[in-house]
Amino acid sequence: MRFFRWFAILAAAASLLQAGGVSAQPYPSKPIRLIVPFGPGSGSDILARILAEPLTQALGQPIVIENKPGNNTTLGTELVVQSPPDGYTLGLLTNSGLAASPGGLTSGVRYDPVKDLTYITLVASVNYVLLVNNDVPAKTAGELVALIKANPGKYNYASGNTGGIAYGGHFKNAHKLDMTHVPYKSVPPGLADLISGHVQIMVADVPASLAMIRAGKVRPVGVPSAKRYLLLPDVPTFAESGLATPPVMDGWWALVAPAGTPEAIQDRLNREVVKVLENDAIKAKLLDSGLVPTPSTRQQVVAYQKDQLQVWTTMVKDLNLKLE
Repeated sequence: MRFFRWFAILAAAASLLQAGGVSAQPYPSKPIRLIVPFGPGSGSDILARILAEPLTQALGQPIVIENKPGNNTTLGTELVVQSPPDGYTLGLLTNSGLAASPGGLTSGVRYDPVKDLTYITLVASVNYVLLVNNDVPAKTAGELVALIKANPGKYNYASGNTGGIAYGGHFKNAHKLDMTHVPYKSVPPGLADLISGHVQIMVADVPASLAMIRAGKVRPVGVPSAKRYLLLPDVPTFAESGLATPPVMDGWWALVAPAGTPEAIQDRLNREVVKVLENDAIKAKLLDSGLVPTPSTRQQVVAYQKDQLQVWTTMVKDLNLKLE
């Protein structure tokens, strides 16, 4: 009996040591899911794939990208919120799910972006451009306004993300245009329908649309900013076409984790992601894709998200924007 009692004690001790060894494993010790709330080919997907390889090398574990589009990115955001706070599910989320939707653009949001998420770093920002199908005769944003007013009810405009919804809605409301909004889950299918003529107008982010613009498959008629874009130097601003410059509704990305993720994991992720974003080769690749790297401290991204939530809450109300 004494033998068996000692055997049981030793077995229990071995089990505790083994468990302790597992819990003491350095982070990360297995692949990391990266939730991207837009489909393949979108600006978010492009950004994720540029970052995945260097982050895999830095962390020593694969970064597995999962595209989860839906309901203006709230579906993908909810997946992150509901995941265990262990550092193995992260989200490359945008102003859509972190500010605009919870600010009132999308109904039925079931999470609090301030309380239910942990913010690691800002990642990048992006500009938008007003596009038309090549058969549309307008060459500038001003000409497009005149064309739509001369043909009420004839034209449809697409959106594939929050910036597209916001800029498109502002374009329609500010100029009292009779055109129909056709929302898509992400930008690529909207661009495909723009090229084919199923829709005639679209406000899209530059990274997702740049290749189609350069190939001549769609025509840019204006940029809704105070100055021309470096990557689209020949495209006039709205102001140059005689239109008012809209409020800034450009997109941004943040790397986030579920609330309660350990501080040490947050710090490790911030260090590694910031290093990647500050790498000259990565910066050049991002800029060539129309993405502006914006690495930050954890404190800076928290403050920025709260500020943007207030901005979008006010903007949605003032512009009477709503996801249709």
